[in-house]
Amino acid sequence: MPLFKTQCLLFILLAVTTIASHTWIAQYEPDGSELLTDHWKYKTSKNSQINFTSIGFNLISNDATTITSIYQDIPTVAPGTILLLSADVKSSDVLAGEKSWNQARLLLLQVDKKKERWDLPSVVVSLTGTHDWENYQGIFTVSHETQSIRIIAQLSQATGSLQINNIQLYPVRETQLFAIARNIMLSAWSAFFLLLIGSCLISNKQSVFLHLLLVFAFISIIVGTTLPGKLKNQVSDEVKTHIHMQSEQIKSPMTWDLSKIWHFCSFFLFGLILCLMMTQERLSRMIFAILSLAAGTELAQLYIGGRTPLIIDFFIDAAGGIFGLILILLTKIRKDHHSFITDAARNEK
Repeated sequence: MPLFKTQCLLFILLAVTTIASHTWIAQYEPDGSELLTDHWKYKTSKNSQINFTSIGFNLISNDATTITSIYQDIPTVAPGTILLLSADVKSSDVLAGEKSWNQARLLLLQVDKKKERWDLPSVVVSLTGTHDWENYQGIFTVSHETQSIRIIAQLSQATGSLQINNIQLYPVRETQLFAIARNIMLSAWSAFFLLLIGSCLISNKQSVFLHLLLVFAFISIIVGTTLPGKLKNQVSDEVKTHIHMQSEQIKSPMTWDLSKIWHFCSFFLFGLILCLMMTQERLSRMIFAILSLAAGTELAQLYIGGRTPLIIDFFIDAAGGIFGLILILLTKIRKDHHSFITDAARNEK
C-alpha cells in the first residue's frame, strides 16, 4: 500500500477539518417568524398537574399509568419546509415506565389526513432521571403528506417533573457557507476513499476476482453509510417487510437494527478480502485502511441529510473489519503450521 504516510496525514487533516467546520459554521438561519402561540392545550389526571410560568411550563406527575402532556397544533406548513424546534429543558426524578418511550419527552409530531406519523423523526429530547437546564434543538423536514404539526411536551406514563422554558418553533434554511463546506468536505472524503481503495488494489498482484470482491465490499460500505436518512429508513423498512413475509417465525423476535448488521457484515467482507490480498507484513496498514474507512464514513455523515455519526457505529464497523482480517490471519497461520508439521514429518523419513 504505497503512500501510507501521506494517507495517514490526509486522514488526520480531513478529520480535524470536518469536525472544525461543522462546529464553527452555522448550518441553518431563520427563514420566517415564530410559529408557536400562547394557546396551549393540556391533559392531566388527579395525580398530575401543569404549572405555567412567564417563560414556560412545568409538568409534574405521580401517576405512572397516565400521560401528562401539553401540546399545540400548528396549522398547514408548506411541504419541504425545514423547522427548528428548540427549548431549555430540565428534568427532576423522572422514573421511566415499561416501554422505551415512557419518559419525559419533547416532540414535534407530523399529522396527515388519517393518523399521527410516528414513522417520521419526532423526538427533540427524551429524558429519565435528573438533568440540569440544557438547550435542546431538533431539525425536522415537513413531509408532503403532512396536514398539521403538533408540538408535545409529555410525561408518557412516567413520573417526576419536566420543566420547559423558552420554547421556540420557526422555519429555517441552510446557510450558503454551510452548503459550500458540505460540498468541499464530501468531495474531499470521496477523493480520500478512492485513494485508499486504489492503493489497496495496485499494491498486489492477486486475482481479478479478489479485486472485484474488494471493490464490491468498498462500494457497499460507501452506499450503506452515506445514504440520506429518509432513503436509508425506506430501504430498511422494505427489507424488514420482506423478511416478515418470508418467515412468520422470525417476525416477532426481530428487534435488532438491520443497519447495524449491514455495518458489521460489509466491513467484515472488506477486512476478509483485504487480508487475502495483502501480506502479514502489512498488518498495520490493513488495520489503518479499516479504521480510516470506518471513521471517515461516520464523519462524512455530518454533512449528509438525516444521518448522524455514531461512536457505536464506528466500533461496529471496526470490529467487523478486524474480525474478518483476524479470521484470514488465523487460517494462514494454521495452514503454515500444518505445512511445517508435514515438512518435518517428511524430513524424519
